[in-house]
Parts: sequence; C-alpha cells; structure tokens
Amino acid sequence: MANNVKKVNGIAIADIKKINTIASADLKKFNLEEFTASVDPSTTTLTNHQFNGTDSVEHSSICYDSVNNFIVVAYRDADDSNYGKIRAASIDADGTELTWGTETTFSSATSTNIGICYNTSHERIMIAWSGPSSNTIYVQAAEVNSDKSFDLEGETASTVDTGSDGSNQSQGYGMIEYNPTYDVATVCYENGADSGHNYVAAVSINSGSDLTVGTPIEFIDTTEEFYGQSYDPDIQKTVLVYDNGTKVGAKVITHEGNDTEANRRDIDVGSEALYGNNSGLNVQEYYGGMPVAYDTSANKHHVLIYDDTASAAKLVYFTVSGTTVSWSSTGDAGTVTSGTTSNNETGGGVAYNAARNRIITYGATSSSDSSNYNFEYHTISGTTYTSQGSTTAIENGLKIRAPHVTSVQVNDGGFANKTVLVYSDVGGSTGGGRVKLLDPGA
Repeated sequence: MANNVKKVNGIAIADIKKINTIASADLKKFNLEEFTASVDPSTTTLTNHQFNGTDSVEHSSICYDSVNNFIVVAYRDADDSNYGKIRAASIDADGTELTWGTETTFSSATSTNIGICYNTSHERIMIAWSGPSSNTIYVQAAEVNSDKSFDLEGETASTVDTGSDGSNQSQGYGMIEYNPTYDVATVCYENGADSGHNYVAAVSINSGSDLTVGTPIEFIDTTEEFYGQSYDPDIQKTVLVYDNGTKVGAKVITHEGNDTEANRRDIDVGSEALYGNNSGLNVQEYYGGMPVAYDTSANKHHVLIYDDTASAAKLVYFTVSGTTVSWSSTGDAGTVTSGTTSNNETGGGVAYNAARNRIITYGATSSSDSSNYNFEYHTISGTTYTSQGSTTAIENGLKIRAPHVTSVQVNDGGFANKTVLVYSDVGGSTGGGRVKLLDPGA
C-alpha cells in the first residue's frame, strides 16, 4: 500500500534526496512496494541567488532555456543608466546552487517593463520592453550559448509600436508569451495614441535572430493596463486575461493559419468573457506578478484576483473550448492568505507547478520596505480549491517589485519540481535582483 516504505537502510524516506539517481519524490515504487515521499513546502536557498546584488534592479523577468537547462533573467540596471540587461544561470546536480554567466546589455537606453520568453523552435530568447519615456515598444531575439553568453553582435531590436504619436506603456509580467504551435510570440502593451487602449501583436523569427512584427490589434478598449497571457496547449492558443476597470475578462487569440509565417502573425481575438464579481487584477498592480497560470492536469487557467466584495485576494479559474471562455462560479473561489493585498507594489502572482501538481500564489504582506514575502500552495478537485492552510516565507523585510516566473514547466534536471521566481528588492538593506526556487511540496 502507499507509504508502506518508511525507511531505506534506516534512513527516513523524507531525508533521502535520491535513490539510484532518481529523486525520491519522483519514485513510485521501491522493491515493488509503493510509497509517497512527503516533501514539505520550502524555498531553496541558493548560493548565488543574487544575480545583481550591488545595483538597483527593477522590471525583472525570467524564462527557461530548455536546450541548455539554463534560466535567463532580464532586468533594468539602475546603476548603469537604466540599461536593459540579461544574464543566464545553470544549476548544479543537487538543485541548490546557481552559477551565473556574464551580465550582457541588450539595450543601451532606458528600458522598462521588460518581459522575456524562450522560443523553442529557434532556440532563442525573445525580449520585449518599453524604450525611453515609455514610448517605443521593442522586441529582440538572442541566442544563448552553452557558456551562458549571448549572441547579440550585429542584432538590432524590432519596433512593435513607435509611440511617436502618443506615450505607450506596458506591464513586464504580461508583456510577452510564446506559442510553440504557431511559432510566434505575442506582445501586449498600452497604445498611447489610441487613448491608452490595450493592444497585442504577434512576432516571428525569420532566420537567426531576425524578427518580423505583425500588425498590432486592440484587444480591450480600457486604460487599465493590467493583463497577463496564458498559453493553452490543449487548444494550442494563447489566452489574454485583463482588467477592464470593473471586472476581470479573458479572450482567446486566434491565428489566420499555420501555413505561412505571415498567417501565423495575422491574429484576431475572440469574444469577451467576464468574471461575475466586481473584481480586478489590482493584486498585481504595476509591479506585481503574473495574474494567470495554466494547469496542465486540470486543464484550467487559474487567475489571482482581488474580490472587492470580499475585500480579499481570491483564486478563480476558467476553461476554454475552441475560442469560448467559461469562468468558474463566484461561489467556487479559493481563499488566498499568502500576503497578496490590494496595494501597489505588493507583488502578488500565481504559478502552476506541474511536477507537484499544485498551484502557487506568492505576494507581500504590505507595500512598505519591511514587507514579508510569502508563498502558499493550493490544490483543486473539480471546482473546489484547497489551500495549504499556512504560508511559507520566501524572504522577510523586503519591498518587492516585478516578481515573475516562467510559464514553461520544468520536469527534469536541477530545476525539476521547483518554480523559479525572480524579483527585485527595492528599498531593502541589500537590494539587487534575486532568484528563489519555490517547491510546493508533494
């Protein structure tokens, strides 16, 4: 029966990391006896978790390079004229120590609201960001080398929107998402020339790192620039989640076709579906984390909202059939106690951990410099959320900005079973950009 094996050679299963190179949490049987190794929720303390400890780092984002088994962080370096920078890290076999490559500048100008994703077809990172004065929206690709360097020589950024006729804005956590089915990345931003309405454009890689940008289209006529993107492998499309000012909505991005590169970039958005309560994405606010995460086991998109009626953060979900979005009932919302409050810079966000089959929420307890930053896990059965019942500390005494996790699920290597979180400590005693591995247990 399950959990029948308690010890191996006198050592408790919970204290054994691997058996014949297989992680105990991934081992289903031992000498034909079934057991489940219990793993407590924890954060892994990394030896080199501060990737830029002396600088003032903001607008950070992260992706996973599945070819090299690297994580790649992108961020703004306030100690170097607010230039945009990238840096890659590998992890040791025990999954506890990061080794960072050389810091590389991708934009020698003020860079804000930076988002990054990994293009698996072309094996390149794709970075999107706002240029000086939040005007031009850029996107650029770069190859990641095995020594953690980047091929940027001779590469230039492509323009999504010039902003010459109005100030553009964006949100780093929801700015760019890769769709492997259509081999395009979709870039979201607020179009200043169109009354601040929210737009999306599809970008493809031609050859090498040369990019072509499709025609941007409006996906919601609101000045609320709180949004996220969630790729759904079951429908092979990306879903937009946004705040329309009073409610949370979702729309599916459709593509003209997959027969030509131009048709892949030619996009439209489906009908709007709104969540029933008077709720918004202001848990995330301007410096928050991703508001939506796709659950590959339950085939649900989990959304972290702030429910005005309950005056609390809540978990809700929607499913998609074709291009039709169906939200969960307002009575099925899950309770969140991980510290996500309705304040600017609280850093609230949600992620899904496929290896553990658990949903993670993360956030700060307040917007002050002395905030405690926590996470908790949740499970879902049918329509019912069950939370961890307590919170696990990520770090205390911080003011968090721009927390972000990669949407790609990592099931092997040193990053297995973990959700990689990047964030910035603003106003703290040590400062700098940080990475933590969140393990929601098993």
